[in-house]
Amino acid sequence: MRILQLLFAIVVTLLLLQDIPVRGLSDSQQCRSNHGHCRRLCFHMERWTGSCSNGRLRCCR
Repeated sequence: MRILQLLFAIVVTLLLLQDIPVRGLSDSQQCRSNHGHCRRLCFHMERWTGSCSNGRLRCCR
Protein backbone atom coordinates (compact mmCIF):
# COMPACT_ATOMS: atom_id res chain seq x y z
CA MET A 1 0.00 0.00 0.00
CA ARG A 2 2.85 2.36 0.82
CA ILE A 3 4.39 1.74 -2.61
CA LEU A 4 1.13 2.69 -4.33
CA GLN A 5 0.98 5.96 -2.40
CA LEU A 6 4.56 6.76 -3.40
CA LEU A 7 3.89 5.99 -7.07
CA PHE A 8 0.74 8.12 -6.98
CA ALA A 9 2.70 11.03 -5.48
CA ILE A 10 5.36 10.72 -8.19
CA VAL A 11 2.78 10.66 -10.99
CA VAL A 12 0.95 13.68 -9.60
CA THR A 13 4.24 15.57 -9.24
CA LEU A 14 5.21 14.81 -12.81
CA LEU A 15 1.85 15.99 -14.09
CA LEU A 16 2.08 19.25 -12.15
CA LEU A 17 5.63 19.99 -13.29
CA GLN A 18 4.90 19.69 -17.00
CA ASP A 19 5.06 22.93 -18.96
CA ILE A 20 2.15 23.90 -21.15
CA PRO A 21 3.39 23.95 -24.74
CA VAL A 22 3.31 27.42 -26.28
CA ARG A 23 1.69 26.03 -29.43
CA GLY A 24 -1.33 24.97 -27.37
CA LEU A 25 -2.14 28.49 -26.19
CA SER A 26 -4.32 30.87 -28.16
CA ASP A 27 -2.71 34.00 -29.57
CA SER A 28 -4.40 36.15 -26.89
CA GLN A 29 -2.99 33.97 -24.09
CA GLN A 30 0.46 34.07 -25.69
CA CYS A 31 0.29 37.87 -25.83
CA ARG A 32 -0.64 38.15 -22.15
CA SER A 33 1.99 35.62 -21.09
CA ASN A 34 4.59 37.82 -22.82
CA HIS A 35 3.38 40.85 -20.81
CA GLY A 36 1.47 42.31 -23.76
CA HIS A 37 -1.98 43.85 -24.13
CA CYS A 38 -4.63 43.13 -26.77
CA ARG A 39 -5.80 46.37 -28.39
CA ARG A 40 -7.07 47.73 -31.69
CA LEU A 41 -4.23 50.22 -31.95
CA CYS A 42 -0.95 50.39 -30.05
CA PHE A 43 -0.18 53.54 -28.10
CA HIS A 44 2.74 55.84 -28.93
CA MET A 45 5.36 54.18 -26.69
CA GLU A 46 4.20 50.60 -27.39
CA ARG A 47 5.26 48.35 -30.19
CA TRP A 48 3.20 45.85 -32.11
CA THR A 49 4.50 42.36 -31.32
CA GLY A 50 1.80 40.08 -32.73
CA SER A 51 -1.92 39.49 -33.01
CA CYS A 52 -4.79 38.68 -30.66
CA SER A 53 -8.32 37.30 -31.01
CA ASN A 54 -7.41 35.29 -34.11
CA GLY A 55 -5.92 38.30 -35.87
CA ARG A 56 -8.65 40.84 -35.09
CA LEU A 57 -6.60 42.77 -32.50
CA ARG A 58 -2.95 43.65 -32.06
CA CYS A 59 -0.66 42.53 -29.29
CA CYS A 60 1.06 45.67 -28.02
CA ARG A 61 3.98 45.71 -25.66
